[in-house]
Amino acid sequence: MADNSGPEEGIKGVVEDVKGKAKEAVGTVTGRGDLTEEGKAQQDKADAQRDAAAKEAEADKARAEAKTQEKRQEAHQ
Repeated sequence: MADNSGPEEGIKGVVEDVKGKAKEAVGTVTGRGDLTEEGKAQQDKADAQRDAAAKEAEADKARAEAKTQEKRQEAHQ
């Protein structure tokens, strides 16, 4: 299983997105293309973290459903 929980990854994704947007804005204002690109890359990382959080939540839901079905099956044996 992943090292981080779904909600934790989601929060990290939001934080990374804010930091990335700030870097991109500062880079644009100051004319520093490297900072602008770094900000964009950080936003891409944020997207990946939020995607991972959503997939982890989906996996948690599937595991809970499987456990429920297993208990139901055991009750009918």
